[in-house]
Amino acid sequence: MLRALLSSRHSVCAVVTQPDQPAGRRMELKATAVAEEAAALGLPLFKPARLRRNADFLAQLAGCRPDALLTASYGQILPAAVLDLTPWPLNVHPSALPQLRGASPVRTALLQGLPATQCCIMRMTPRLDDGAVLLREPCPIPADWNYARLEEELGRQGGRMAVEALDAVQVGAAEPVEQDHANATYCSTYHREDTVIDWRRSAPELCNFIRAWDPDMGAQTSLPDGRRLKIWRAEPGAEIDLAGHAPGTLISSDKSGIAVQCGRGMLRILELQPENKRRMSAADFLAGTRLAPGLLLG
Repeated sequence: MLRALLSSRHSVCAVVTQPDQPAGRRMELKATAVAEEAAALGLPLFKPARLRRNADFLAQLAGCRPDALLTASYGQILPAAVLDLTPWPLNVHPSALPQLRGASPVRTALLQGLPATQCCIMRMTPRLDDGAVLLREPCPIPADWNYARLEEELGRQGGRMAVEALDAVQVGAAEPVEQDHANATYCSTYHREDTVIDWRRSAPELCNFIRAWDPDMGAQTSLPDGRRLKIWRAEPGAEIDLAGHAPGTLISSDKSGIAVQCGRGMLRILELQPENKRRMSAADFLAGTRLAPGLLLG
């Protein structure tokens, strides 16, 4: 996003991002990617811990005299005092607004198995993602895309569209369209416990579930001995239900993958990660581990 703006005719007067956060095994403070890039380019950089009732930050931002504000995945609703600094506070939102308002539209689109989503440029209000939309474009979701791939594509699309929106604002051609608030839907905020696989669901649903957590958190289940097993990549197997096999039952395992009975159909696991080990193909896992048919996952 920042690179798209820097390569446009518009000037970036300042960058605002989240404060450094503990990361890694040693929990050392790490700057966000946008902070690192802004610092490397010598751009004015702010990392306020909070926006509300922060007079010092507000004065600093006002001193930049911005013609427009642009946010993307900032993680906070901007207060009116910040929005009022310009008539054009804009946000890049990766969903077909008013559908999937909230903080996790990309992951939610995958969890719901949507064939396509959208990228929107909206005018911000002090409420959650309910502002008028300046631009919207569709974004197909191929069946083999995971969370990282979809987020990357929407980020690239959003950067291009943000420049288009600023171009329109600059020449007085921006025409925001109000959302249909009666049809609004909202995303959940997800946590680690939300990544646990429910084998009672259908194989296609579980394929969507697995790719929605790849590559950051990982969809997880457990082996009969209690060890955690992350599933990174899978595909629907045969559309049959074997009588007497509970969901989560291992049906077969060979170099083509690990077949597991679901609530409907079978799932073929292609890539996984045993607890305390690296991510690997199912074939590599089976080279060192024997899984007997009939064992129950989860």
